[in-house]
Amino acid sequence: MTSSQGSHISTGAHADHTGTTPAPPLEVDAMENRLVVGTLDTSDCLVREQIDSLFESTQFEGIDASATDVGDFKTGLNDLSKGKLDLLAVPVTETLGSSDLISNLGCVIIGARTPRRPSMVLVSPDRLMYQPKSAIIVSDSELVRRQLLRARPDLNTISPEEVQGLVEGPKTPEDEQDQSKWMGELLSEGKIDGFVISRTEYETSGQSERRHTLLPFPKDRGAPHFLPKPFSDLVAILCRVGFPSSKAQMVTESEGNTALWVQSRIMGDLADSFGDTIGIQVRHRQVGGLLRQAEDNRDLVLEQACHDPDGEIPEDEVRVEIKIEAISENGSRTLALDRLVPRRDFQHATISLLMDWGRLVKETTRAVPRDHPTDEEAPPFLQ
Repeated sequence: MTSSQGSHISTGAHADHTGTTPAPPLEVDAMENRLVVGTLDTSDCLVREQIDSLFESTQFEGIDASATDVGDFKTGLNDLSKGKLDLLAVPVTETLGSSDLISNLGCVIIGARTPRRPSMVLVSPDRLMYQPKSAIIVSDSELVRRQLLRARPDLNTISPEEVQGLVEGPKTPEDEQDQSKWMGELLSEGKIDGFVISRTEYETSGQSERRHTLLPFPKDRGAPHFLPKPFSDLVAILCRVGFPSSKAQMVTESEGNTALWVQSRIMGDLADSFGDTIGIQVRHRQVGGLLRQAEDNRDLVLEQACHDPDGEIPEDEVRVEIKIEAISENGSRTLALDRLVPRRDFQHATISLLMDWGRLVKETTRAVPRDHPTDEEAPPFLQ
């Protein structure tokens, strides 16, 4: 999680030289029994729905909590800085590259909400492994197209812009929701065999065809897996500098805070070339669930990871699971790293993971040296 230093906001009221008391600072409003949260929805992340559901919980009994939509991120941030809002909830992707703007307006990202539906869905009458040979599957994500090829090398995976070269029809719509409806029409006409979109896009674009979730952790060991794109369905919570942390923490979640810190650190360290080809999953795990998974899969490594240095199993301790992967262009090779650590150690573990990842990338992207002058040149492991 990143924090930015903003202009100082006084929390006290003092009489000026005229003897009158100036207007109370913005943060006085936060001391009242109310909470106004601005929300921004995107085509693949419905923030307002999450906040409304949260305000219906028992922890907000007796608090005048309300949510209001903002037109765009900059508008919401300005309203937050002026005290029209107490908090601002937006998809993390909306905040990327805006750290200076956030800081200059005296605001800060205080935490995040845990992703609810980060996985993508395949819209098609057939599941992935039952698709016909050379089936045309459309996705606007380079990562997803590579993941599909890893599972089914015989598929024809294309971007929406490439559809024009294969089928006749109108130009690809620029609006994401219109694009989803357009691909649904192509599917119903039999011009493509399926397409991949977020669960939110599926529901809001009125799709009628069946959907199949591309799971990051399949039930059957060895089945295809699909780690989500960075920051998928992750909602950032912003407030003014000096806002009471007790109220901000009512909206943030521990697992969301962890996911935001880890993913921000990883994506900030990676080269730009990995931007749309990296899959990341960060989540909290209970030891009991890990032990059941280890038993079902007969995974001795996972079982040992649940022990502390003394060999005991602290069942009440939360573990943080971090998974990261990059896939070659044709889907045939995967570079992956996993970490499972006690929650108290996740920041150090992330830094260690990045150091290991850097060494792996350096080794796997270099040309393979010849064993003999007559040998043919071998390409890098990961391209």
